[in-house]
Amino acid sequence: MDYSRVIDEIFSQFNGPKFGIKLWDGKEHYYGTGELTTFTLIIKDETTVKRLLAQGALGFGESFMEGKLQIEGDIEAYLKLRHQFKHVRRSLRLIFATFLSRLSIPKNRKDQISYHYDLGTDFFQMFLDHETMSYSAGRYENGSEDLSTAQQKKLAFVCHWLNLPVNASVLDLGSGWGGFAQYAARNKQWHITGYTLSKAQLKYCQNLAKTNHLEDLAKFEYRDMTKDLPDVLFDGVAMIESIEHVGQKNLPRFFTQLYKVLKPGGSLVLQLTGRYKPKPVDLWTLKYVFPGGYLPAKEELISAANQTGFVLEEFRDDTSDYLKTMTEWINSLEDHQKDIEHKFDQSFYRLWKLWTHGAKVAFEVNSMNLFRIHFKRPK
Repeated sequence: MDYSRVIDEIFSQFNGPKFGIKLWDGKEHYYGTGELTTFTLIIKDETTVKRLLAQGALGFGESFMEGKLQIEGDIEAYLKLRHQFKHVRRSLRLIFATFLSRLSIPKNRKDQISYHYDLGTDFFQMFLDHETMSYSAGRYENGSEDLSTAQQKKLAFVCHWLNLPVNASVLDLGSGWGGFAQYAARNKQWHITGYTLSKAQLKYCQNLAKTNHLEDLAKFEYRDMTKDLPDVLFDGVAMIESIEHVGQKNLPRFFTQLYKVLKPGGSLVLQLTGRYKPKPVDLWTLKYVFPGGYLPAKEELISAANQTGFVLEEFRDDTSDYLKTMTEWINSLEDHQKDIEHKFDQSFYRLWKLWTHGAKVAFEVNSMNLFRIHFKRPK
């Protein structure tokens, strides 16, 4: 099989700005129109082509991490083009090439072991804001805020929707590095109970609360929120980009649990990365970035909540906020490239480069969206 002809057949179907493909034999091919080349995709060997055909996103991601596939120029231009692959016309040659590739390259290679780095706080401090350490989208009210200000405004917005008096109790599910808990305890004098499945985050949050003399208001537990919610009732519940870890099949049961821990009249505030149509997370992201994750679709999320008894108060699509947040993260990651490669390796840096740029593009093309949802349990 001449895989160079297969590559040409795929990319010759795309119009638009000029781009190039450089193959393992040194030959370069150009597609599209214009004088300037937006990007050049460099494919190091035929095996990489087979992996792309057989494994899809997983083969692409791992080949990029290994340096077997490189992108010179505008990486986001190529990632946008990948979103159009579903429209490629499949000739007999392309169908046969894919069949042969799957015979030689397993769909999910068992010999590839996922990265299991212990991603300490020092890594995330390289690109998250230092004030709240929020691994979630900020809120840009006028578009000119820096990342730290946008994250503070996000936390203030969550508190605004919760709308609780002093000494209220709030369950913070997926508490991360404690940004919301610290903010709500300090500014609202609420009693926050945070759940995390990261022992490193648990220790960080407990130390931060002690340092800020908030340990009586902000308490944290090592607990799996999807399996073990408490018997006590809370005045409010906040989930900032953590419901993505619940799973599609578990949503109805999980909302039933949330309903039981929330006092009548209380608010459930969600911020999440979601979609408008159900779609599985790609295999590369599941393996390296988001194990077990699922991005809920709007209607299945609202339906599960309504069936439990929750009432929808407000729904917002604030995807533009994630575009700005992701841009800030990308800039910080690229500024710390040498530090990241020194602490981990080049493959690890490429992983995070691909994920952040890929996520930004997914938000741009409306494949992923940032939802903010306010539910209430009726009195």
